[in-house]
Amino acid sequence: MDEEEHEVYGGEIPDVGEMEGDVDMSAADDEASGMKELDEMRRRLKEMEDEAAALRDMHSKVEKEIGSTQDPAATAASQENKEEADARSVFVGNGCCYYSSPVISAGC
Repeated sequence: MDEEEHEVYGGEIPDVGEMEGDVDMSAADDEASGMKELDEMRRRLKEMEDEAAALRDMHSKVEKEIGSTQDPAATAASQENKEEADARSVFVGNGCCYYSSPVISAGC
């Protein structure tokens, strides 16, 4: 092939046959380190998934224990107590709390 010079490249244009033999070994190293990172991330993901499953199991056990200790009759009784207390209570809202004692005793 003729030795031609590329106007932008400024040198000889290499033949395709010459370029095929060139192998960049740094790309292989990058791929290997990338695979190691990927394997490490997969391992950490597996650990997190296992921990999340264990936490879900513990949470469901605690919910079952709490549910079994609460008696429906006791819950109904406590609801009745709350309603009774509400019936005896008086709501005092929007009151003036910045007056002094003589003003309060005289009436707002």
